[in-house]
Amino acid sequence: MTLLKKTFSIFLAWTVFLFSFPVTVHAQDRLAVAVMDLEGRGISAMEAATLTDRLRSEMVNVGVFQVVERGQMEMLLEEQGFQQTGCTSAECAVEMGKLLGVQAMATGSIGKLGTMWTLDVRMFDVGTGEISKVSSRNFQGGVEGLLDLLKVVTRDLAGLPVEEEQPADVEEQPVVEAEEPKKRGGFFRLLILVAIGGGGYYAYSEGMLDDLLGTGAEDLPFPPDPPTQPGSN
Repeated sequence: MTLLKKTFSIFLAWTVFLFSFPVTVHAQDRLAVAVMDLEGRGISAMEAATLTDRLRSEMVNVGVFQVVERGQMEMLLEEQGFQQTGCTSAECAVEMGKLLGVQAMATGSIGKLGTMWTLDVRMFDVGTGEISKVSSRNFQGGVEGLLDLLKVVTRDLAGLPVEEEQPADVEEQPVVEAEEPKKRGGFFRLLILVAIGGGGYYAYSEGMLDDLLGTGAEDLPFPPDPPTQPGSN
């Protein structure tokens, strides 16, 4: 019984080790990044903070970055007496990254020009202080559309292909032009009157031939009196 327990313990230890080893190696391959709050221009501080949190989540989801959580950042910086307020320069971002022990710092801004939103995110190499990656994207619409734009920016920073959304194909329907009804002219009506005589004109003037002729009698003037025969009194 004791041997069985010992064997099971060894098997369990090896199982945990084998499953945890690839995860550890994968975590070491990821780039350690801390994300500073995006500077909002045309949006409230709460909206900017919400978009910053979404940027952190998207960076975690791509599996390329190891992102420091907001709460952990605030705790570490508070312990070392570092004030985040007013820290907008590249030098300040690099200094913050050294205190947090990360390899890169991500910072950026969100602005609005008319109905166009602009999203700019930069990554600084903490070791060199230089900008390592930049992503700038534009969007036209409501502020909620920036949530989807953050996915595109994150893939830019990660060096992954960006899947642009294509509009759905719209099947074009053939355009059928309606034929205009053919109108019978006054000359056609005059020929009919000559052919059918005075009784026909009476029927025409009373509207009896409207369906045949396509118009009312008011379009045709009253016929003139017949000419007087020579020698008649």
